[in-house]
Amino acid sequence: MQKNSLAMIAAALVLGQAACTIADSDNEGRGGTREARAATPAPAANLVTVTAREFAFGAPATIPAGLTTVRLVNQGQEMHHVQLVRLDEGHTVAELMEMAKGGDEPMPAWVTFVGGPNVHAPGAHSESTMTLQAGEYALVCFIPSPDGVPHIAKGMVKPLTVVPAANGAQAAAADVRMTLTDYAFDMAPGITAGRRTIQVVNTAAQPHEVALMRLAPGKTPQDLLAWIEAQQGPPPAMPLGGTSLLSQGETNQITADFTPGEYVLLCFVPDARDGKPHVAHGMVRQFTVR
Repeated sequence: MQKNSLAMIAAALVLGQAACTIADSDNEGRGGTREARAATPAPAANLVTVTAREFAFGAPATIPAGLTTVRLVNQGQEMHHVQLVRLDEGHTVAELMEMAKGGDEPMPAWVTFVGGPNVHAPGAHSESTMTLQAGEYALVCFIPSPDGVPHIAKGMVKPLTVVPAANGAQAAAADVRMTLTDYAFDMAPGITAGRRTIQVVNTAAQPHEVALMRLAPGKTPQDLLAWIEAQQGPPPAMPLGGTSLLSQGETNQITADFTPGEYVLLCFVPDARDGKPHVAHGMVRQFTVR
């Protein structure tokens, strides 16, 4: 990943450290949705809790294949996410860590980004659900520290083996389908207030992420991007999770509680051609929840 892009990501993630100053709206309208879901429970997925701290993950070494929900609990002082990567046969986590020492080197073709929970606000947790096939994986954090060094280069990598298993669980029906392209977030239908499940699929050739944030009243995506550059005054948005990087064809599901207000989706992944974060190519979308 390019250093200038990592610096921009680091600035954006400072939002989480002050985001508690943003007031939440009321929760009207959630009850009916929860009751409907209780009447038709979603198929059970394997639940894997990953704890993050400086600079290590706490997680099982082996998990079964199939539908899996990864829950991120941040016990550290810095911001973290969980990036799952699948390694092609014959490659190792040691190789991945060696490549991370290069700093600006792009990820090799034998690495597939399969997503994971993105950064959330302090005191909360984030989840993403995906179907994992058997094989060798790694849990990685690409978030940079204040010194600009990404956490992967500080050793924040943990091997994960996914073993074959008979798991017939299927993903729950999604309320919204989100398609990632170069360079846009396409959603159908729109998101309304309540607890909503979003199916995210990347159809683009490049990897993309979903950074989901709630804008403070009266603030715009332009205010957010300007704040990221200057980091002056209170942050104009609160991070609510999303998905970490997804390679082409990969799918995650995320579930979040939406209250009425303005939200924004962003992708900070460095572009394969010029190294600029995808937000610089227009991969920003504001939407209203009513």
